[in-house]
Amino acid sequence: MQSSDPIPSAAPTHDPAETRSRLLDAAEQLFAEHGFNGVSMRTITGTAGVNLAAAHYHFQGKEGLYRAVFERRVVPMNEERARLLQACLDEEARTGQLDPSAVLDAFIGPAIRISAAPGADNFRRLSGRASADPSPEARRTIYELYDTVAARFVDILARACPHLAQEDLFWRLACIYGAMMYVRADSGRLQQLLGSEYSMADSSAAMHHIIPVLAAGLAVPSLAKSRGKGKRRSSRGS
Repeated sequence: MQSSDPIPSAAPTHDPAETRSRLLDAAEQLFAEHGFNGVSMRTITGTAGVNLAAAHYHFQGKEGLYRAVFERRVVPMNEERARLLQACLDEEARTGQLDPSAVLDAFIGPAIRISAAPGADNFRRLSGRASADPSPEARRTIYELYDTVAARFVDILARACPHLAQEDLFWRLACIYGAMMYVRADSGRLQQLLGSEYSMADSSAAMHHIIPVLAAGLAVPSLAKSRGKGKRRSSRGS
């Protein structure tokens, strides 16, 4: 277990915006490489070239810095997701139909695009690591930042697929999340198997291929062992 760093109280005297940006960049890289528990604040501040007091002034501690790293990328992503999901509902209000492909696109598209954005290589790797990070601080950050829009997505997707029992929805969401996270992580495994001609960093190609495949999976009739036991939970609203 790492020893805890003392918490200085002095405020920084250098440019706050530049200091904050350097800390976020350094933390994103180091958390991606080592996970939440694998790096100390002293290592992060040393990499960023700022003092420990400045880090505590801006983020109050390592968990605050970890959260800020995610907020920088996730907040705009969630805003786009919410806007696109609302557009799906608006279309439903006009036509009486809710298109599962559009719902998938609204949720997955922003995640794929933000992971393929310039300068997002470290965040792409961090997202993959964070999904399996067992530390309470990492899980708390992920759940708090992602869950509201994710719950809305699940509710809208369930409405778009009334033929699915909750058991079906559970396993098909496992496939949806698995595909999205694997593409975002871009581990290089498929390039090792098939050659480097294709890249998961190509967000347009990713969306072109995975959305039709995932939508086709949603269209498969219910596979639930028992429709009585597998009834879908009621929607929490939209």
